[in-house]
Amino acid sequence: MDLHLDYIKAIVKYGSISKAAKQLYISQPYLSQFIKTLENDLGTEIINRQTTPITLTYAGDRYLHYMDSILDLYDQMKEEMQGISHLKKGRLKVGVSPFLATYTLYKLLPLYMKKYPGIEVKLIEEKTETLENLLIRNQIDVCLNSLPITNDAISYEYLFEEYNYIVIPPEHHLHKNGLLKKDTFDFSLLNGENFILAKAGLGLRRFTNEVFMKYRIQPNIVLETINAENALQLANSGIGITIVPQSVVENVSLSQKDNLYPLTDPAFKSHIVISFARDIKRSPAAHEFIKMAQSVCHED
Repeated sequence: MDLHLDYIKAIVKYGSISKAAKQLYISQPYLSQFIKTLENDLGTEIINRQTTPITLTYAGDRYLHYMDSILDLYDQMKEEMQGISHLKKGRLKVGVSPFLATYTLYKLLPLYMKKYPGIEVKLIEEKTETLENLLIRNQIDVCLNSLPITNDAISYEYLFEEYNYIVIPPEHHLHKNGLLKKDTFDFSLLNGENFILAKAGLGLRRFTNEVFMKYRIQPNIVLETINAENALQLANSGIGITIVPQSVVENVSLSQKDNLYPLTDPAFKSHIVISFARDIKRSPAAHEFIKMAQSVCHED
């Protein structure tokens, strides 16, 4: 494109096709054929051959104007693409469950935004199953969530794991009467009890469902919430039993903790991951966020 514009500008500068060809180190027939082909493509003459020296027609002036604008826009595009590849500019869409938005995201996002201020970050807080659908439709770049992940089109990188606690209301007969032992927890005693659970579709609800299935617990669900801290506080107020992750317990001020029973089975640790669509190429911004998340969480 640059070369072709140079041809036209040389003709105008030197006033003839032959002089322009000489300065461009090309043959006159080649330059004449180039102009003729271009004019045929445009459907109009751009060279006024009736004047000496040769000048541009009005169409030729407009052609140069538009082509110069296109070249400027192309240069801007190249500069922006280079900026994106070096993380000077770009966009990152991060999906996160409400629980992880509260207890994990604050460790990652401020560091990322400080290091890459030119990256526009958009946060999408949704249920885990909704986030999985957004990932495979390429509507978010990465997602902070917990295992299990049910869609084979999604890959993930491990971040950290944590234990979970069964929270028994302090005045509940199982706790108050000492019927539960922390080292030999009898799950059968929970069958039919009132439970406060995360809402369906959330990662924490998937996790608790697996616990119930293994220990054959039929919960009487009295409340559902999207907030794990809310479930913990409601359990302590006596409404029902709940299951919450270790990070919630560590970040909430509790007047008592003896009613927290650790779920010590290694199979029921929570595994927190950063996930992405398996077959969609990740942007430099997404790649760096994954890398930073792994670094920060592994240090912890």
